[in-house]
Amino acid sequence: MQANTNSSTPQLSTFMLPAMGCHVQISLNITQLSLQQTQGNTDQEIDQKIDKKVALVKAYVEEKLLQWEHTFSRFDNTSELMRLNNHTNQWTDISPELFAVLESAIAFVPKTQGLVTPTLLNTLWDIGYKHSFETLAKQPTPSVQTAQPTLQDTSDASKNDAANQSIKNIKLHTSAHGQYQVCLPIGTALDLNGYVKGWCAMQLAEYISQRSDWQLPCLIDMGGDIAIGVPNEQKFAKPITWAIAIAKPYIADSQQVQDEEDIAIIHISAGAVATSGQDYRRWWHKGHWQHHLIHPYYTCPAKSDVLSVTILADDTLTAEVYAKYCVILGAKKALQWLSEQHIAAVLVDSDYKVMASPAIHPNLIAI
Repeated sequence: MQANTNSSTPQLSTFMLPAMGCHVQISLNITQLSLQQTQGNTDQEIDQKIDKKVALVKAYVEEKLLQWEHTFSRFDNTSELMRLNNHTNQWTDISPELFAVLESAIAFVPKTQGLVTPTLLNTLWDIGYKHSFETLAKQPTPSVQTAQPTLQDTSDASKNDAANQSIKNIKLHTSAHGQYQVCLPIGTALDLNGYVKGWCAMQLAEYISQRSDWQLPCLIDMGGDIAIGVPNEQKFAKPITWAIAIAKPYIADSQQVQDEEDIAIIHISAGAVATSGQDYRRWWHKGHWQHHLIHPYYTCPAKSDVLSVTILADDTLTAEVYAKYCVILGAKKALQWLSEQHIAAVLVDSDYKVMASPAIHPNLIAI
């Protein structure tokens, strides 16, 4: 996805950082900051003062991303998450950040029929996803998805109950002294990658726009997980509108040439957007193409007629979870669920047909 303000007047400052296996793009609306510096200052002095404040924002973002990598990375055996995975069947003290993301991930399991769950690390290891994505094999071969995929069943109540029961066996506790603790059952291994980027994007957006001294409107894009930061004093004024382009899915192992085409443009002034799909994060392992969206009922990559889904929501973690859920559900069930829940979304199926839920039409500029 690509984003810009939908106006000719806002002044943006943008920088990018590599983190969490993706490119993190921070776009700051510095229009008000620029206006505040004009009185009694030359253009050069104004630029210098703005550059210093932007540098402070960048330094803060770099520090937080480094901290969160060491908290949540499943590719670093010394991370807090992996230390927790190595200490099952006992109460373990954890940070407020890890507790918050894990608590949210657990809460989404029953909301998604057990199809989006944080307990799939062992399956990801089994299909070769043991190291950072950029290091995985991308051997070019003829497409394995030239035919319509056979959809997996997502209505098995017994398997849904089993997924929920597995999650219920994870115990969370907050002590009287404010210490966060968790007890994982034996055999449980957590992967929070599908939640963390969305959570981090929202944390950065809210801090930069509301809790810091900067109070800057901003857009945080963490590999397609986008959060909009709106300063408190601007919530009741005319909001800044951001235009976000949704890219056409591109399957790395297909013969189709990536043409950088956008399939839709949406505009939002608050909240979040996230895209998930089986098109990009793919790798070659033991003679087969694999992707990272696991169907937990079958403990293998989901076989779906949906290539990608983009969801609009109040926060990025929710948008990310529901995007994954819709990919695994398949097009027909996903569109029905989105309509029933009044959730704004754009889907692209395996024939590259673009479909939109009714709730997204007020946000669509073009499709």
